[in-house]
Amino acid sequence: MPSKDSPHTSLLPTFVASLLVLFFGSGVFFYSTNQGQAVTTEALRQAELVDHPKRIPPLEIIDSSHPTAQLLTEALSRDSRVKIVDFVYTRCQTVCVSLGSSFQNLQTLILQMGLENKIALVSISFDPEYDDAAALSRYQQRLQMNPLVWQVYSLKHSKDRQQLLDTFGIMVIPAPLDEFEHNAAFHLVHRQHLYRIIELDQALEAIDQALAIGQIK
Repeated sequence: MPSKDSPHTSLLPTFVASLLVLFFGSGVFFYSTNQGQAVTTEALRQAELVDHPKRIPPLEIIDSSHPTAQLLTEALSRDSRVKIVDFVYTRCQTVCVSLGSSFQNLQTLILQMGLENKIALVSISFDPEYDDAAALSRYQQRLQMNPLVWQVYSLKHSKDRQQLLDTFGIMVIPAPLDEFEHNAAFHLVHRQHLYRIIELDQALEAIDQALAIGQIK
């Protein structure tokens, strides 16, 4: 009579299969997170910039006083200051409110530390259908932007939105009440290149990193 397999023998194929799944799954995780340097998409895009700063595309933008188009690359490199950049849409009532407060705090810190000649703030709207020059002007007033430190722009053309978002790693999802959900951070730009992405709760780190980037020749 054939002998019955022991419970341990019958479990062996399952155990081996589980080990294989774990092994290959770990490999996929390792390589998909940049050799283990990052676990989330946000951390991954931060890690990639350390070795490979990303060039900013020359997209057309407008500001509150000049609806005539200018180039984003020119606006970001008009002087030698490192720019800390965020992305908004001016009618936002959710994440942009918090982001605006973070930039207001940064503006205060930059002025208090006497760094207005080394660091500037730039907000860019990805909602050109609504954010014309008048909307940008209202946004400036609402957030009490000091023009010596903080400028706001909007894309001139809707067709450029995805290229802008992809360059900075911004994900925008339509939300109820004609709003958007999007990720947010401090993006450090110098000489037409994106160098660092810093979390919103690390304002002093953003300033320190901006000063360090300003030394890059």
